[in-house]
Amino acid sequence: MTKKFRPFRFGLCVILVICSFSGFARAQEISPAQEQEFIDARAALEAAQKARAEKYALENLKQAQGHLGTADNARRVKDSVKFTQASRLARAHAELAQAIAELKSEEERLAAAREELQGTKAAIDRLKKSP
Repeated sequence: MTKKFRPFRFGLCVILVICSFSGFARAQEISPAQEQEFIDARAALEAAQKARAEKYALENLKQAQGHLGTADNARRVKDSVKFTQASRLARAHAELAQAIAELKSEEERLAAAREELQGTKAAIDRLKKSP
């Protein structure tokens, strides 16, 4: 009976060896260009935070942070493809968060300016009516 399981054991061992080598083949050093993409993504995240994205675009900010974490993990296991993809996604989400935050912040400033203008117009009208 043990002779019947030998081919199975051998096949299982071959599969395990192939799988382990395929993991090593995928592990590649992160190139300087790929590392620069990660650095750019981190800078974009910092810019989004300075633009107050946590107030105006929290979901995009969280996604950028999550992708940066994924990229950092991919760097540890030397998965250059996943590292690059996550870095690019992090940058895209961070830039989107920054744009949304800047737009909404500008909308708030515009609304405040409109209110101030209306107040000034009302004051001018009052002054015109008074003797």
